Amino acid sequence: MNFKEILARVTGVSVPIFGIQWQPVTAEVTVARDVLRTLEDKRVLYNPYEMEGAHHCIRSVDDMRNTLTGALQKVNPQTHVGKQFARIRKACREFCNIVGSPEFDRAAIPIQKSLLSRELTKLRKTAGSAVAAIVIAYGLDVEDDLASIIPFNNAP
Repeated sequence: MNFKEILARVTGVSVPIFGIQWQPVTAEVTVARDVLRTLEDKRVLYNPYEMEGAHHCIRSVDDMRNTLTGALQKVNPQTHVGKQFARIRKACREFCNIVGSPEFDRAAIPIQKSLLSRELTKLRKTAGSAVAAIVIAYGLDVEDDLASIIPFNNAP
């Protein structure tokens, strides 16, 4: 446990004459770590496209969006981690707007596959860059599957 986590868990200070109690906010690094653990288990972020079905993806992305909304209630949305959570949540909402629309279900199967592939690519690109920003900012580790969507700069 590091200093920020310890500080976030302190609920009061007492001196011989008086004491002060307060409810601290959860340390950002703890919230970031918890969100990353959840994202590590979201196959929609890294499984090959052909292994994903649209309706399963929608449920998974909706669950991610709910997790991110809960996390945003624990941190200041203007902080670095808050902004990254908001970016991923917006990408989740945009994914669900396209893949979850009635027009998607009425489209021909090849069009559905193309749309799903395109929207998964957009979601993964946004989530990957946000995950990278969080990992770098807080010095956190992520599992290899989630790390596979991080856009590494491999230019010579």
